[in-house]
Amino acid sequence: MKKHLQYILLLVLAIQHTACITYKEVEVVDVPDVGIKNFSMKGIDVEVAMQIKNPNNYDISIVDSDLTLFAEGKKIGIARVKEKIKLKKKSNQIYRFTIQTNAADILTGAVPVLMSLLLKDNLDVHIQGDIKAKAKGVGKRFPVDVKEKIKL
Repeated sequence: MKKHLQYILLLVLAIQHTACITYKEVEVVDVPDVGIKNFSMKGIDVEVAMQIKNPNNYDISIVDSDLTLFAEGKKIGIARVKEKIKLKKKSNQIYRFTIQTNAADILTGAVPVLMSLLLKDNLDVHIQGDIKAKAKGVGKRFPVDVKEKIKL
């Protein structure tokens, strides 16, 4: 019985500790730059510069992503954030990161679309999905919906 009380006390303390964390929404302020970093048969790397405001008193780490990449309105495939990103506490700064697809994640019907895009000067890119962030052991998913026209 004493052992059960210890577990219950530990659980109550853990709940109180997480209840003390106040969370303010992280905000994407601007997307000043999107560009294709690498385009090959291995996949596509899209570099994104994103101004993100973290009003919280703690750093937030981007730990996972589930994104879909579109070009000219056509679904190209699944993409993931390549680097680990740490949003600094009480910050409003631009973070540069790479969104990467690999050949296995590119849809088979997307290859002809991608080949036709090579002849264009500009490209409409759309990145949609969500990213998972974590702070102090608590995770949350954030929606991502970025549309940009980029120069090739």
